[in-house]
Amino acid sequence: MKLKGINKFEQHLEKIVLGVSVIGLLAIVGWQFLSPPSFKLGSRSVPAGEVDALLEAKANALQARLNDSEKSDIEIPTDSVKLAAPDFSSAIKGPITPVESLARTAPNFNGALVKDAVSAVDIWYFEPTVPALQMRGVQETADALTADSAKDAAKVSKILAARPDFQKIDGPKDVVWTTPLARIDLKRLRAELADSRKDATPPLMAIPGVWYQETPYVVDIAFERRERAADGSWGTPVIVPVFANRADEITFRGRIENAAADVRDEVFALLGSDDNQKEILQPTFYDTVNGAFVSPMLLADAGDGAAAASGADAGATRRNLQLQTQLQDKQRRAMTLRAELEKLGGVFDEEAERKKEEARKKDERDQKEAEKAGKGGGKGGSGPGGGGPGGSMSGKNNSSAADDQKDAKRKLAERKTKSAVLHRVESEIAALEKSLGAASGAGAGGPVVKAPTLGSLDELLVWGHDLEVMPGHTYQYRCVARVYNPFFGKGNQLVQKQADKGLASQFTIDSAASEWSSSITVSPDVRFFVTRALVADGSLSLGSAQVEVYKLLGGQWRKSETSVQPGERIGRIDNKGAQPVDFTTQYFVVDVVEDLDTSRGPSTAGKDRRPGLVVVGSITGTGTEIRVPYTDFEDPDRLKLRAQADAAATAGSDTKDAPANSGPGGDKPKGPGSGGAGGGNKPGTGK
Repeated sequence: MKLKGINKFEQHLEKIVLGVSVIGLLAIVGWQFLSPPSFKLGSRSVPAGEVDALLEAKANALQARLNDSEKSDIEIPTDSVKLAAPDFSSAIKGPITPVESLARTAPNFNGALVKDAVSAVDIWYFEPTVPALQMRGVQETADALTADSAKDAAKVSKILAARPDFQKIDGPKDVVWTTPLARIDLKRLRAELADSRKDATPPLMAIPGVWYQETPYVVDIAFERRERAADGSWGTPVIVPVFANRADEITFRGRIENAAADVRDEVFALLGSDDNQKEILQPTFYDTVNGAFVSPMLLADAGDGAAAASGADAGATRRNLQLQTQLQDKQRRAMTLRAELEKLGGVFDEEAERKKEEARKKDERDQKEAEKAGKGGGKGGSGPGGGGPGGSMSGKNNSSAADDQKDAKRKLAERKTKSAVLHRVESEIAALEKSLGAASGAGAGGPVVKAPTLGSLDELLVWGHDLEVMPGHTYQYRCVARVYNPFFGKGNQLVQKQADKGLASQFTIDSAASEWSSSITVSPDVRFFVTRALVADGSLSLGSAQVEVYKLLGGQWRKSETSVQPGERIGRIDNKGAQPVDFTTQYFVVDVVEDLDTSRGPSTAGKDRRPGLVVVGSITGTGTEIRVPYTDFEDPDRLKLRAQADAAATAGSDTKDAPANSGPGGDKPKGPGSGGAGGGNKPGTGK
């Protein structure tokens, strides 16, 4: 083969490459023998052949230290090893999600309740404020509690139960009680519950209406009383107990602090009725002998007309208001009884029930005759089956029938009792309407005009009753409204910051306390007023004083007018009535001196007689005081007592037209809310 055109280098290229490769391989092998490889172990380099031995020695030393309890502490150099503990600890304390709060795991329909497109987790709600009530004064009434009412009142108040005259109750008890009055702004309260602040940061949404049924439930009106001490200072406020003639289940005060879901359900069920809600706002007083209490609503409606009346007119006006109060209470009682009887099958009519019973007995006789005829014609078909399982089922049916029969008898007895009470109440309504001169056609069976619903009222007069007051002592009152809290039990629907405030745990939202009322001094059971005085008058020309004495007896204020001269005792025994009445007081007239102040008003003494001032002394030696006839004559307490005494006299004159179970000195209740037998079991009603 010819190698034409190929030079020597190209001819021997393969041999050259092979030779260079062999030389490089020999060089590497020689370098390995001449310079063996080493590894970094700690701070020094170690040949590869010694690494295993050193690692083994290190492991043995470590094992020895682990086995030796005294030398087992191993220090890990922090400069060369990064510890994980600090980062892990900070991670535990830090947030685990990129958002501030997580969606709640409990069922949450909050988003569906709010119309705006806002995340259910982030909804903030407007927190309503219950407006403070405004005090409107204090009303005083004197009457006698019936024996049953006195016992009920003693159960409510430990203070009352501790009094000697309440420890043994064997008849009516003369009492003077106060009725503090306040005005609640219902319109503003409804607006607060429905309010929102969408321009706030964050936006505050309105409370869902289903949380409170879009109704402001006033669970309690709590009145506080404070007493003025001898030095003029005011004592510590105390809460006035609930003195009311109503069913216990309507009084929620004792259950508010530890309320649960069942109490909320009762509030919705009971206070959803206007009558029951008004009973919280305007409680009916206990049964009294004379029905002297006048509804503050009627008194407010009478206005200046009642205040301007004087003498016999004032007594007649007050008596008219008392009768109107009783009429309203009995009409509500009748409405309640009719509603209860509707559930039991209607008012019991003896004639209709007799015919119904005769028809029932006839049906039973027909059924028995049909059964006898069936047995006689079916003898051949009878067999053991009659005593089988069917017999056992028949026994159960008989037991159920017996229970049904007992229940029917119980309902029938209840119908009879309530129907009898209703008939009596209706007769009392007719008598009261006759006394009031009601128009014909508005009798007991006629329609009763209903008061406006609470939902339509902008404001309402509310009150309470206080039987713990003492005659001669001075008091002031304030009040707080406690309204059902729509947030109660809704913790899962609140953002955490609102839930942390305790909104979901409070059963009520309480208003701020109202301002204190004007003070009232409770009338003692005997009071007197000097209405006229003349200087140099009387048998000895020492002067004379005309005095009105008022005494509480049998639940009524009695009045006596006498003329007294210096040295004589104020008040005397009155023998004009069926029974003597002792009007004597612990005071006597010391002197009658001329009144030189002509600014007190026109003189009624005449040209030859000079008006005077009366110096009165105490038989017990407690000192003297000066009575100004003009001031005593215009004293609001005198006008009030005179009106009540004249009203009592008017009541005595029309006793024959009064309801059969009432009247001065009677032993049956006539007061607000009275309904005779079974009255204690009636549901609460309001004004």
